[in-house]
Amino acid sequence: MSDDPEQFSEIYKDLAELVGVGNARKIWKVYAGLNITFPQRLYSREYTRTFIAKNYQDKSPRELAKATGLSERRVRQIIREIKSETKE
Repeated sequence: MSDDPEQFSEIYKDLAELVGVGNARKIWKVYAGLNITFPQRLYSREYTRTFIAKNYQDKSPRELAKATGLSERRVRQIIREIKSETKE
């Protein structure tokens, strides 16, 4: 078999271009036949909250939203929650 991503069908072609032919084959061996849905949220809620708590004084809500994949509104809510928890 060649290392040309064009040899693969549909999604595997995309994977081969993204992660390389060898890794696409590994993914196929492990997950062939399964339907997989990737959640939009990459990071856990706990990690996101910790990240915002560590960075909200140095970064804008817009920057934090971009980094975490949340909306600016949600980032502001989390910052308010963090501030209210630290007052108690």
